Amino acid sequence: MEDVIEIAVPEGRLQMRPEQPADEAFRFALFCNSRPADFALLPLDAAGFAQLMRMQFQAQTVTYRANFPHARFDIIELDRKPIGRIVVDRPGDHLHIVDQAIVPELRNRGLGSAVMRALMEDASCHGLPVRLKVASTNDPSMRLYARLGFVPIHDDPLYIEMQWRAAAG
Repeated sequence: MEDVIEIAVPEGRLQMRPEQPADEAFRFALFCNSRPADFALLPLDAAGFAQLMRMQFQAQTVTYRANFPHARFDIIELDRKPIGRIVVDRPGDHLHIVDQAIVPELRNRGLGSAVMRALMEDASCHGLPVRLKVASTNDPSMRLYARLGFVPIHDDPLYIEMQWRAAAG
């Protein structure tokens, strides 16, 4: 893959470009806005909640870098403004979507779908399936992936692993 991936969408031009250290504040805000509502139910004051989110963010960052050392960590931009993040690993036998998030105000507008379709097309060109895991409680993401043609291949109490394969042609 080249350094910057561009996708035309009705709203403008989506780009996926490698994360930079200067993106950390955006990534942290996106992380906080993408956490389940369960976190909001914890009996924490604002400082305690911020500290918990910072620790969770740092843990995710370290874990992803350790578990997926060859993955591509990208910022998704719409007309050069950061709107999301995606982590894609290519272990050889499939394309693995490790993480994807779009800022809340731009969700449900087809931007995440456009990114996914571009990755699915790329995987199809290389004869690879696309795999991902989604929290079993994340109904909006489950509906999105089902619409895109992903099917469950494994589940446990917390996550459902899903896969997409290009139609045999």
